Formats: sequence, structure tokens, C-alpha cells
Amino acid sequence: MTNIRRFKTIYAGSVKNLRSRVRPTGSKPGIYLFEYTDDYSIFDYGKMPDKIPGKGATAAIGSAYFFERLASAAAWKEMAASDVWKAVRQPSLCDELQGGKALKQLMRRGLPTHYRGIVNEDGKTVSLDRLKTASNVIEVNAVNIVHPEPMLFGGKKVWNYNHIHDGMTNFLVPLECIFRFGLPEGSSLLRRLASQPEYHRELGLNAVPRVGTMLPRPILEFSTKLEPADRMLSSEMALNIGGLRNEDFVTLTHYTLLVALFLHREFAKAGITLWDGKFEFVQLDGLALGDAITPDELRLTRRGVQLSKEPIRQYYRKHEPKFVAAMDEAKKIANRIDKPLGRIVREDLKTPPPPMHPEFHAAVTDMFIGLTEAVCGTGLFGKQPSLAQVVKTFKKFGVA
Repeated sequence: MTNIRRFKTIYAGSVKNLRSRVRPTGSKPGIYLFEYTDDYSIFDYGKMPDKIPGKGATAAIGSAYFFERLASAAAWKEMAASDVWKAVRQPSLCDELQGGKALKQLMRRGLPTHYRGIVNEDGKTVSLDRLKTASNVIEVNAVNIVHPEPMLFGGKKVWNYNHIHDGMTNFLVPLECIFRFGLPEGSSLLRRLASQPEYHRELGLNAVPRVGTMLPRPILEFSTKLEPADRMLSSEMALNIGGLRNEDFVTLTHYTLLVALFLHREFAKAGITLWDGKFEFVQLDGLALGDAITPDELRLTRRGVQLSKEPIRQYYRKHEPKFVAAMDEAKKIANRIDKPLGRIVREDLKTPPPPMHPEFHAAVTDMFIGLTEAVCGTGLFGKQPSLAQVVKTFKKFGVA
């Protein structure tokens, strides 16, 4: 691939680098390159010690595939006429989504996204069907990132979002929008349901769901995006810090659930079950889907075995409990000091994570490539790895 290092790196993250072609200015979007690496991150630690070969390309190609599908009005018409609505067994929510303004707009012009294309071996930005070799770079419209400001209030640190005001354009909405179709083992929702007996009612559920079951309706939660550690938010808090007009916030909630249903159908066609995930949105001329759509943001299963980052999380919980305990302690410390969790674990708690076992590591590599090919069918990775063998290895290590 053409060397993209000539474009300045403006952010080096745990799983991707942002390179700038054109910087955003005021209300005018720029153009960034998302360069996905073969690194991975779990528990909000940051970059883990080993790499997963091909993971960066699967992230870019999978994101390109889904962004292009979501931008298609014809694909939304197919989805609206399908049986995907059986996942919404609450009639009032089903009527709200099917009869709402958001779905009508999607069927008329597709979903707005920040995606511009995938970068080929010649450095040109093209559609996925014109890609001849695997690429780990996509091009996106760039927006401003307006960070919350820490301040002391009554002797306690709080985060000030007042400068992200209603009516601002060209910015990253500072929310992670989390959707859930079910409650798989390892879901963070389990802890909240256990500690808050009435929390299920806030989610629109009549009873506390059991682990391993599908919910009677997809549910929506929010967390912060730009604070050192993710913080769960009520819908009212999300509305107040998001910088969106009321109507746009309603659109954001409908987009989240509708895109979740769209992906639910796409994965089901490949024999894969979507349990939960998260999206990010940007405000351009209007609300648009941002970031990426990869297994890093989704929880997926095939025949009951998880095919996402969850097996890696389970591996570390089972085989490296000292590191997991240090991460839990770091989250408590982060409430008192403004320092990334990974640095707290490395520098203060002296408990960095070791790499994965080689056999497990190989299975994780096959999982990402096999999953991408099962859904996207591009043929860009050569021979498709066996997901059945991946499942067998996961079971051997006690994470399936």
C-alpha cells in the first residue's frame, strides 16, 4: 500500500491511529484516515502486549462493508420488510420505530455516516467492491472533539460539558450509545442489575432478565466517551451533556436501535447472533454514524460461543486474575486522579498484563479473519479460517 506515513498522526490510540489529510476548522469538516492496527485493548487498559495479525484489516474491511450497506436506502427497505422485528416483542416500541421519522428517512436516503471509502494499495479512496488486496485504512469525514473540563464542586471532581452547547455543529457527540438484545455471560449489565434492584424498569423491562437469555426488546444505555474512565449515564444526563437538540437526541436513540436491528439481520444471515454493542455519532450537517463497526464494539456468538473480544476478556479473567484485579483497583483510583487506567496499572500497581498463550492467540487471529469473511465474503484474506476450530480451542482454554 502507498505509504500513508506522510500524513501527520494526530492521535495514536490503542487499536487505531488517526492521520490527517485535512484538519477540521470550526463548522467545516476535515478528512482523516483511520489506520487500524493489529493491536487490541480490553478492560479500558489500552494497548495490550501482543498483536493479532490481520485484525487491523478486518476492522477496516468490516467497517467499510457495514458503512456502505447502512448508506443504502435499498438495504433499509429490505430490512424494514424483513422478519427482524420479531426481536422487538414490545408492541409500543415496535410501533415507535416502524412508524417513526428516522426509519422513513433511512428508507428514503440511507443512513448518514462519516465514512468516505477504503484506501487501496495505490493510496486511492475507493468503495469496498473495488479493493483488490486487504487494507487496514479507511477515510472519514473529520469533526472537532470538544473535551469536557474537570472542575471541583463541593470538594469532588465533576465534569463540565456546558461548553458543548445546543446547536453546535461539526463535533463528536461525547456519548457511547450501547444497545443490548440479550444478557450473555460477561455482560456488564449484570453488575448494574445486581446492585440496583429497580434498574430493569429504567430500561423498559418488566422483570429482571436472566443471564444467557434474549430480552423482550432491545434496550439502550449511555456512557461517557471522553472521560478517563467510562461512566454510565441516565437518559436525562445523556441528553444534557450530549450537545444535541431534543429532536436530534430522539433521532440518536432511534438510529441506535434501528442500526442495531440492521446489524442483527446481517449477522443472522451468516449464522451469527448479535447480543450487544455500542455506536458513536458525530454531528455534521446532521446526525451521522461515526467511529467503526467491528467485533471490538460488538458481542457476537456462533452456536453459543462468543466471537468477539469477550473470549479474550474471559481468558484474562481465568488465566491472569492479578491483572484483572489491578484493573478493577485502577478504576477506583481514576475517580480521584486524572490518569489513564493503563498507566495506573503499570506505574502505580506494577501489574501489567502478560501476552496470550500462543495457541489461544492463534485461535483469536483466526476468529477475526473467519468472522469477517463469513459476513462480508470479500475473499481478500485468502483461505477462510475454520470458526469450528476456533470454538474448539476456546473450549480448551475454558472461555467458551
